[in-house]
Amino acid sequence: MRKKLTIMAVFAATIIGVGTGAVLAGHGPGGEFGGPPPGMEMGPGGFEGRMAKVLKLTETQQSQIKAVLDTERDLVKPLFDKMHASRTELTTLAEAPSFDEAAVRVIAGEQAATEIELTVSRTRVQSKINGLLTQEQRDLLKNLRPEGR
Repeated sequence: MRKKLTIMAVFAATIIGVGTGAVLAGHGPGGEFGGPPPGMEMGPGGFEGRMAKVLKLTETQQSQIKAVLDTERDLVKPLFDKMHASRTELTTLAEAPSFDEAAVRVIAGEQAATEIELTVSRTRVQSKINGLLTQEQRDLLKNLRPEGR
């Protein structure tokens, strides 16, 4: 009896794990893995549209925010491309027959510098958008953020 319960528990955990993995590994925009979860895509029906509705953004604010996001997106695209390339290099190094610690350290340092630039970019965007909001909208946005952020 106990053996049957153990087998059933393992089976149930496996089914739940496989189902969860399949959901989390879904395809993102453009048929690639990753990307925002459903409903959080950028665009009129996604995150930007919902925030415009929740914060009651004017048309002017929406166009200004879109301009900020578009400009910054163009600036950070090379950084994302660089991060992708460095992850590929690290995978190649990890699969190599011998470990090259010096090469890994160089790539890790480059990734750290890129992460710094991405953090600066994200903060710059938040600051610019914050400057476009009214005090009431800023207060509402602050209350919408999860605790600890």
